[in-house]
Amino acid sequence: MMPFNRSSNPDATRRRLNVALGLTAGAPLWLSASAARAAALPPLPRYTQPVEAHSPLVGRILQRGRQFISPQQLVDDCARATLCMLGEQHDHPDHHAVQAWIVSALGQRGQLAALALEMADAGQRFDGPRDAPEAVVRARLRWNDDGWPWAMYAAPVMAAVRAGVPVVGVNLPQADMRAAMQQAKWDASVPPAVRQRILDDVAESHCGLLPAAQLPAMARIQLARDDSMAAHSLALAAPAKTVVLLTGSFHADRTLGIALHIAAHEARLPRGIARPVRLFSLLLDGLSPETKPDLPAGYDAVWFTPGTPPVDHCAQLRQMMQHQGKP
Repeated sequence: MMPFNRSSNPDATRRRLNVALGLTAGAPLWLSASAARAAALPPLPRYTQPVEAHSPLVGRILQRGRQFISPQQLVDDCARATLCMLGEQHDHPDHHAVQAWIVSALGQRGQLAALALEMADAGQRFDGPRDAPEAVVRARLRWNDDGWPWAMYAAPVMAAVRAGVPVVGVNLPQADMRAAMQQAKWDASVPPAVRQRILDDVAESHCGLLPAAQLPAMARIQLARDDSMAAHSLALAAPAKTVVLLTGSFHADRTLGIALHIAAHEARLPRGIARPVRLFSLLLDGLSPETKPDLPAGYDAVWFTPGTPPVDHCAQLRQMMQHQGKP
């Protein structure tokens, strides 16, 4: 989660951001450097969401050391990693547009090994042809449109298809989740403090509606999913190229998610891949009026986009559980 600094005056917040970012009335500061290389990149995505759409942070990319970098530099950093994780807000159209841009840029430069997806189960994959229609791609991946609306993900998935690289599901299959709930080994797969954070997140993300007794089993599923995504993403690694993984921001957090399971699978890396595995984690962050230009500790960079209108997810979850006959 991004740290917030609440202010009753959004315009004052924007003025402070203008000062902090050193913006002028002209183009962003990074445009004067690497202009020739940047010209070869695809056109940057257009943002569609309304919240803080005119903030000076929109489209800016912050890396460690509180330095702003260009999209060109972001692609370079992603390309140098064996696995580049793009941590999204699942229902944010602008995040998927940014993902499609990154996938297209890497594919255009011949640096994309594969696209790995949290949104498809391990064992499902598409290996071409690159001119396949969307319907064929969806069928090969056995896409679950109820859980992951295809309209959200078509752009990044098809960008990888058009680049001629494999598109591969890496998530824990639904059929394996019940078994994972009973496997105590997952409790010790991460440090105790991390497991507690995951337990807290499971409780919060379910709006306190889950009985406390169910939380450990749900946390085991989360850990097993992270392990599955780590193992199956690494299996796609190729020398001098990067595997891009589309996943939720919590999974992409290097202090909590997939990164903690990488070491367990390094011994089975394909030949020619250096150890330890080099990771890069990008947080895609939709702005609110309170957002500060900060980078959370679990990420290598953050790309700011406009925010989505607020949605009461807890009300939606309560309604769904009532329809399922649960309290």
